[in-house]
Amino acid sequence: MYGTFYNPNINGINDQNNSFDHTQDTFKAFVDAVIPRSPKLAEEFGRIQYFGALDLHVDEYMIMSLNNYYIPLAKPTAEILDIAAEQLVFMGGNNRLFNYLRFPRGGIFAALSPGDRFRAFTLLVQLNIKLEDLPEPYKDNPELVLSITSALNRFTMMGYYSEWSGYGSTRLMEPNQRVLEYFPLSWNQVGYPGPSLGYRALRE
Repeated sequence: MYGTFYNPNINGINDQNNSFDHTQDTFKAFVDAVIPRSPKLAEEFGRIQYFGALDLHVDEYMIMSLNNYYIPLAKPTAEILDIAAEQLVFMGGNNRLFNYLRFPRGGIFAALSPGDRFRAFTLLVQLNIKLEDLPEPYKDNPELVLSITSALNRFTMMGYYSEWSGYGSTRLMEPNQRVLEYFPLSWNQVGYPGPSLGYRALRE
């Protein structure tokens, strides 16, 4: 077990602005672990393959999606990620030292290395945490915890590979006000030509 839970940058976490900052940095840390920048892929397949989830603002997509539930879930979801991270550290399961520099407004989850973030997240997936210690609406609600862990992976992929990044400066507007300002970078990465009424396919 390494490090300490103390982060001098989040002493005012109960303040509304600091709470949002903490939530945002937590999801930045999450999506960065799932889809990081890939310099080795860029060397092999071209610069377009370098960019990761943070470059496409997938953390904003995550927060928006979670807050579109019947109650806003972004903040309590960030909190349960921190609780899982604390549990990991108490179990001696983190392999690296904490680093509060990259996501300074986040908590212990964001301070973990990417690999340790996955280990903490796995505790949630396996329900290897004290459900009674979780904030509402997750407290003593294993079904919701399992549902949201599945959604976090799904939202990350949807935010990255959908048209989200192409909305540019309009991405946080109401859906009917968004404009596709440019071709999504992730579509270029995978060679997707964009939506069409149909594509030709060879059928036997």
